[in-house]
Amino acid sequence: MTPPRKRKASRRAAVSLVALASFLGLAAVAFGLPPFTTAPKSSPGSGGQAELFGVAAGCHSSFDRFVIRARLATPRYDVRYVKRIIADGSGLPVHLRGTKRIRVVIRNARGHTEAGTNLLPNVRTPLCPNLRQIKKAGDFEGVVSFGLGLRHKTGFRVFRLTGPTRIVIDVAH
Repeated sequence: MTPPRKRKASRRAAVSLVALASFLGLAAVAFGLPPFTTAPKSSPGSGGQAELFGVAAGCHSSFDRFVIRARLATPRYDVRYVKRIIADGSGLPVHLRGTKRIRVVIRNARGHTEAGTNLLPNVRTPLCPNLRQIKKAGDFEGVVSFGLGLRHKTGFRVFRLTGPTRIVIDVAH
């Protein structure tokens, strides 16, 4: 049988965890951020073709972040878990660090200038707690795609920021 002190400590720890989770959930709602889920996420775009001109990745205390910068228009996106990432155009598999995959597809966009200069890196390897690697999987016929390699499957959220236009993908630890 568990001594009363250990039961109280365990109960206190459980209450503290529930309180922290509630606070984090309310904080996300207070900032207007969507919840973390494993469901696919998509959003329509507006304007003409967007030019994607940069990406960034960051490791945070409870989530990892991937940001795509755009200009000239607001692109459409579709973000979802997939079994594997396939390169646009070639159909070849894209190998990533980690065991789970999220595919990011941005439509009505390009990752190069009209003169053909590439604006996006092919690989980023932030080695965050969950987000291990990012690879560009294509920039073909108005569709730019990325593969995210994750350590394990968790909830993610996708939202936009402005000034400049950004698509933000947060992956929970």
